[in-house]
Amino acid sequence: QAHKTRKGGLAAMSEEPPSKRRATALGKIDQACIYAVVPARAGSKGVKGKNIKDFCGKPLMAWAIENGLKSKYVTRTFVSTDSEEFRQVALAHGAEAPFLRPAEISHDTATDYEFFVHFLQWMKENEPEHKQPSLLVQLRPTAPCLSVESVDAAIEKFLEHEDAGFDSLRSVTPADHEPFNMYFLDPSVDEAERERLVPIIPTSYNRHRPSEIIKEPQSVARQILPKIYWHNAYIDIIRPSTILEQGCCMGKRCLSFHMRPDDTADIDTPDQWDAAEAKKRTQLAAATLETAKSH
Repeated sequence: QAHKTRKGGLAAMSEEPPSKRRATALGKIDQACIYAVVPARAGSKGVKGKNIKDFCGKPLMAWAIENGLKSKYVTRTFVSTDSEEFRQVALAHGAEAPFLRPAEISHDTATDYEFFVHFLQWMKENEPEHKQPSLLVQLRPTAPCLSVESVDAAIEKFLEHEDAGFDSLRSVTPADHEPFNMYFLDPSVDEAERERLVPIIPTSYNRHRPSEIIKEPQSVARQILPKIYWHNAYIDIIRPSTILEQGCCMGKRCLSFHMRPDDTADIDTPDQWDAAEAKKRTQLAAATLETAKSH
């Protein structure tokens, strides 16, 4: 993607009152250096070759790349992959893919943190200081139904809260199950103890009176428990300093970006893939109709 200037400003800049701000030493975000990174390793257990498999007429990763290219805030869109075949697909669809990710950070259990550290190190070694990323937007290929409008809205929200000292942003939806009634099995070496249920959330608070601690949330009416949100992994925004200085992707202060449950479409199985394609076709048809009306 050729370097581009912003195509539009914030629709409405809202500023938190001084009493709500956290004093922060975080640097000012350079809006000329907001970069999207699309992680696209070659291995996939659920759907073979998933990231380049055809999805509504394009390789799956192309939809994430397109969101980066069309965003009015993202100025460069990169793909991090361990596959030369995938790299060529990324280049063909307009992304920058100047390196191959090492195999040791591209396996099934490799973390986002590892590939971001690799990306930032590569940038430091190969790009001048004024082109270093100021903000990272992670766009996963597994979110093909994500719209560029949502991407821009998430970036806008982070920029609007820039002075509040947030380390990251994550898109979330309301949890579709009751997490207060979920448990681990005790990992004790004592075989008898392995059948003991351990609550995922051992204590909580009353949503109407937050100072009131609930010692056993598994045994009270859910109406008094706080709402819980699920990270749907559609949009992550991260300050590079969160990765380099805190050694993680989320940091200590993570801003929420709320999405509707029906915005999310998983593609981990063939059946989910088919359902997501149907959803995407509906989205594309609606967009075409809207364009026709506007003309």
